[in-house]
Amino acid sequence: MSTKYLKRFFKPRSIAVFGASERVDSLGGLVLRNLLESGFKGPLMAVNTKGYEQVYGVTAYSSLSALPEMPDLAIICTPPDTVADLVRRLGTHMVRAAMILTGGLSMNNPMTHSSLREEVKEAARSYGIRILGPDCMGMLVPGSHMNASFAHTNIRKGRVAYVGQSGLIGTAMIDWANGQEIGFSHFLTLGDGIDVDLPSIIDYLASDPATHAILLQMDRVIGPARNFISALRAASRNKLVLVLKSGIIADGRMQPQLAEGIGHEDLVYDAALRRAGVVRVDTSDQLFNALETLTRMKPMRGERLAVLCNGMGPNALANDRLQAKQGQLAELTEATLEALAPLLPKHWNRRNPVDLNVDATPERYAQAISILSKDPNVDAILSIHAPTCMAPGVDTAEAVVKVARSTPRNLLSCWMGRESAIAARNRCNSAGISTFLTPEEAIDAFMHMVDYHRNQNAMRQTPAPYQISNAPNREKARDLIRGVRDSGRDYLLHTEACDLLDLYEIPTSNTHYAEDIDGVVSIASQLGGSVAVKALHLGNMYPFYYEKAGHLRKFDMALDLFSMQEVRHSTTKLAYRVSERYPPEALLGFAVQQMKRGFQSLQINLGITRDPVFGPLVFFGVGGYVVDALADRNLMLPPLNSALALKLVKGSRVYRIITENSYRPEQDVKNLCDLLINLGQMAVELPELKALEINPLLLNKRGLLAVDVSVSLGEAVELSVSPYPERLTEYIRLKKSGRPAVLRAIRGEDEPAHLEFYNQLSPESIRLRYFYSRGIPTHQELANWTQIDYDREMALIVTAPKLNGQGYETLGVVRAVTDADNIRAEFSIVIRDDLQGEGLGVMLMEKIIAYCRDRGTLMICGSTLPSNKGMQALAKRLGFINSYNAEEDVVDMRLMLHEPTEDWQILRLHH
Repeated sequence: MSTKYLKRFFKPRSIAVFGASERVDSLGGLVLRNLLESGFKGPLMAVNTKGYEQVYGVTAYSSLSALPEMPDLAIICTPPDTVADLVRRLGTHMVRAAMILTGGLSMNNPMTHSSLREEVKEAARSYGIRILGPDCMGMLVPGSHMNASFAHTNIRKGRVAYVGQSGLIGTAMIDWANGQEIGFSHFLTLGDGIDVDLPSIIDYLASDPATHAILLQMDRVIGPARNFISALRAASRNKLVLVLKSGIIADGRMQPQLAEGIGHEDLVYDAALRRAGVVRVDTSDQLFNALETLTRMKPMRGERLAVLCNGMGPNALANDRLQAKQGQLAELTEATLEALAPLLPKHWNRRNPVDLNVDATPERYAQAISILSKDPNVDAILSIHAPTCMAPGVDTAEAVVKVARSTPRNLLSCWMGRESAIAARNRCNSAGISTFLTPEEAIDAFMHMVDYHRNQNAMRQTPAPYQISNAPNREKARDLIRGVRDSGRDYLLHTEACDLLDLYEIPTSNTHYAEDIDGVVSIASQLGGSVAVKALHLGNMYPFYYEKAGHLRKFDMALDLFSMQEVRHSTTKLAYRVSERYPPEALLGFAVQQMKRGFQSLQINLGITRDPVFGPLVFFGVGGYVVDALADRNLMLPPLNSALALKLVKGSRVYRIITENSYRPEQDVKNLCDLLINLGQMAVELPELKALEINPLLLNKRGLLAVDVSVSLGEAVELSVSPYPERLTEYIRLKKSGRPAVLRAIRGEDEPAHLEFYNQLSPESIRLRYFYSRGIPTHQELANWTQIDYDREMALIVTAPKLNGQGYETLGVVRAVTDADNIRAEFSIVIRDDLQGEGLGVMLMEKIIAYCRDRGTLMICGSTLPSNKGMQALAKRLGFINSYNAEEDVVDMRLMLHEPTEDWQILRLHH
């Protein structure tokens, strides 16, 4: 949904409340009263069929057609069976936004036998009217003087937006925030979300200048996961986003579905939210504390924390929590220690946390904070106070508030206790200083900010160059999967699974196959040495089968067999055990390998699984026994690049084992990252791949080796993160010079070349591209330009080998950003000055036009300065209609790619 249409909800010029009366139990009456008390500036209208003349002083009308004007926003509080018809009538009167507070729309219409909810959805779509709700609490927007909700009280104006799925958690948040004197830019809950969904709201808030941070309370993802992840990724690049994810109570109708091999859906949500660059909080307390921190903290300069208190006990609690959360305690400079010394007892340990002693006065607190705030090694300060008769809380709070106003550092405060600490907390709340009940709460809140910045750094880390170019093998892999599917199987045979790994350059152990015991003995005699035998059956063709069956993998294997007598005896026992569990038609013979003992091998468990909500996931962790694998199964949404793969490895116990034991840890980690990137590519290129498990993968001084693998297949599914569009790659030659080049989509690895490209542009080219003169882009800007979300944006570049043979260079770039409804794509283009006349502009524009046309975009448009005659001529040559926009002093260029087929599309094109 295009965010510009959400303005009718958040900034309506007029509002009509349907179903408003002065009855005590009237939902519409409560909403109308809240609108009046919040000081809404525009016209208010009440609609009620009972014939009231006024409702709380607002003129009432008996029907929609009786209204003197059609409202920007209709708020519906009428009975469930009237809602769908009312939405139709609103649509015929050209009302474009409706908020439904009515609940109970899940029941069926006795006349049509369809749910009332679906009838409302269809009515809204037919007339192009946007719906928020049903069954939502409404919305509060202090900047618009609007409390269009049934909340029991209004909210203060602030910089944090709150979006929830639970109305009751929302009202509790309002009550708590008012008690803490904290405000919001927007506050709303979505209810059933049949039209205006969470991604749309996130997109709107991400572009709202009054919103500095976003808090989300959610229990599930409604709609495509890709839209949700895409919106979160875009928002978190510019604003802090925190999510409180709760579960759904199973009631027999809604049992949670889990990804194979994953014990709890929380692990999946953690991975998805981490991939989107947001911070997850686990409890409502943490959400409240996060709101406290978000509202009052200044932008972070780093994560080194100084702690001070009038006693070591609370300092120890804070330090323990900081270490448990992997935070960083600031190391104080010698100058700071010397400055603090006169304030503290001689027995002071000259370390952080700082013990001000039990007799600390308000003045000593203020002086210590002032000294710490000047230390270049300190990024933030936590001031803890425990009540004593020598350290009055309120007086100390006054001193802390005074010094906090003069320091650029973030200051958090903790006033321990209750009766004597309330006044001190209230003083800090009024002064806008974050305050907490316990040292642990303060550390948790601080670490939310730290986690956000760590996530952002990881998201913007420039990936190392990595090229996957093995097209023939990838086509063979597709043929392999297609052939198995055509045969009616939903699993790969062991030999096929090994072949699949080979096609993706994942080394596999040399495996031999036998149909019977004699065949196993014959193979073992030829191999020599110690061998391993695995009984193959229909069960262990599927990944994670041993977790489901509740028995150990060893029941299907015999290891360390030296003599032929051992081989025959053990294989016979294997055959007997398997025949007890499976019928003859499910027995698939035996696999024989030489044992891979020695070389200090580390066993790793990794592969691909599939979640019902988020689709394919790459997992990685320690291998071996089932309990070990489950305890260390880390997840990441594919596709992966080198930075994401490294983050996945570092999140596992495997990384610590490698760094402590390997004689070449960097090479081992790189090899694992390359393998994980290949697994991610498999998930991208083989959408029918349901699950793939390598267990174990051996890591030793000889490298990596997949010992065992199983693969299952299913219906093709979509990834939550749009993969790199390899299909757009095209090999070209420049028009005049004939120089060979590649036209392709941009990648994160292109950041260094993109900076070099930018530095080669003339000041005039930069002015024509950005409409103003600007300096060298920062790493953050370059990361935003190169690490794009291919689902909502496309940047195509022309790249070629440098003339000196040292690497590649970028020659030109065209970019198109498409709105959420795929109505308009806005383009921009820039070519290096020394390459004008090589035909790059035409090639890039034709490519981006074709791309937008193929994805069904209705119109591609752009703007340029009136002085940019070259761009105007190029656009006209390609079929664009150019027109001067006097209001913004630009030339607008528009090209229709498809004709609209529905009324709502026509309306969007004309607004």
